[in-house]
Amino acid sequence: METELLRFIIPILITGFFSGLLAGLLGVGGGIIIIPVVFYILTNFNYSTDVVMRVAIASSLAVIFFTSISSIYSHYKLNNIDILVIKKWFIGVITGSICGALFASFINGNMLVIFFVIIASFIAFNMLLNINIVITKHLPKSFLINNIISFLIGYFSVLIGIGGGSFSVPILTAFGRNIRRAVGTSATIGFFIAFPGFITYILTGWLATDLPRYSLGYVNLPIVLSVASISILTAPLGARLSSRVNKRILKVFFAVFLLIICINLIIENF
Repeated sequence: METELLRFIIPILITGFFSGLLAGLLGVGGGIIIIPVVFYILTNFNYSTDVVMRVAIASSLAVIFFTSISSIYSHYKLNNIDILVIKKWFIGVITGSICGALFASFINGNMLVIFFVIIASFIAFNMLLNINIVITKHLPKSFLINNIISFLIGYFSVLIGIGGGSFSVPILTAFGRNIRRAVGTSATIGFFIAFPGFITYILTGWLATDLPRYSLGYVNLPIVLSVASISILTAPLGARLSSRVNKRILKVFFAVFLLIICINLIIENF
């Protein structure tokens, strides 16, 4: 039993270390790292793909909820949060998060793997190509357009257990926000994605069977506590190191690593 627990906890702690470090270095949410690692660990313990993907996604969102609180506080002190964006987007983001979590809770686990691979590959290619487009200097004035944009950010983010920064940061910069304000605002958006998302996964998984021990619905507490406790410590370290490394090279390496993970997921599951 102790050996089995160590086989479970040690890789999770290592994941927390690197997810926090990369979040600080690149502004990449930890979910994109947490999901595949948890997937491989739980698969190794012979859990079904349906259970594995939902637990990985739900637990990732719970981690993001806790880590986003400290991130929001830091960005608020630096005046990096655009309150206007939050006011216009939070309803759509919350609605999208709930709808995405409901959809993910009832579809086949293999479909969730496909969604992860598609969205993660999109993120990786965006990093490789380093696309920066500016459409206008202002947010759309239309209530409907703002809610469609924010709904899609929440929906697709919660579908694969990320905080949405990979979507919201480039969208905000396209609407004229500078990168610091975009990142700070994105951290706040991540909170509004993660909180309703992981609560929904708890409720939809409450009666699920064959879950890992110490799970609340699809949220596994050992994963959440282990990753969150370590990543909160390593994220500031990554932020301090960010001025000393070539971010472009690091992004390329991370993007290639992410694509390799996506290819491996497809090979192993299909």
